[in-house]
Amino acid sequence: MTYTPSQAEAIACLDEPLQIIACAGSGKTQVISQRIASILTLRDVEPRNIVAFTFTEKAAAELQDRIHSILDQEGIDRTGLAEMYVGTMHGYALDLLQRLVPETFKFSVLTDITSRLLVDRNSKQSGLTACPTSSTGTPTLRRFIHSRLFLQATSVLREDTVNEDLVPAGVWSSFRDYMGLLYDKRYFDYTEIINLAVQFLEGDEDADADAATVRGHIRDDIRYVVVDEYQD
Repeated sequence: MTYTPSQAEAIACLDEPLQIIACAGSGKTQVISQRIASILTLRDVEPRNIVAFTFTEKAAAELQDRIHSILDQEGIDRTGLAEMYVGTMHGYALDLLQRLVPETFKFSVLTDITSRLLVDRNSKQSGLTACPTSSTGTPTLRRFIHSRLFLQATSVLREDTVNEDLVPAGVWSSFRDYMGLLYDKRYFDYTEIINLAVQFLEGDEDADADAATVRGHIRDDIRYVVVDEYQD
């Protein structure tokens, strides 16, 4: 395939951070695929040293197909290619946890629908019906009606930098109840997969053996991180 000078420059940039900014349909994914193929030709680089993130599993399959096609066309050895991760951040974080952190081995992942079912079926234990609102007519959240809103709030409290003093004590209490229910039943929601992985990545290796294992793996084994559709 013929590349423009800018595309060729991006493909050849293998030894420093690179951001590709281009309009839709300009060939960004093809360039990323070719760049990954080029990385695989470097001395002392193995497929397991590369992580490629996509926004969806469908996009991951497309990226994998393109990489395989390029490798075949250029006669590049595909040995060990199955060890290169290509997929979503949630998928990678879950794989990281369940390979390296023993306490997560038996956890199952909830979808948006099963998360709501869990909260509705355990409306008291989850903290849903005890969670206060600012409405005088509805002082606490209601089962079935507000489960989605409740789950959104539990995600915000984990994903964003929140001033705890501005959050009512009752909301924090309900949040703790929800998190307790998740762990009691050995479930991850999507937010907790990322949240827990980040906790281990930012953890103290001297005080936490699991953090030491996770951080050691990333530090020693991962050399290239590629992100497709970064804006998503």
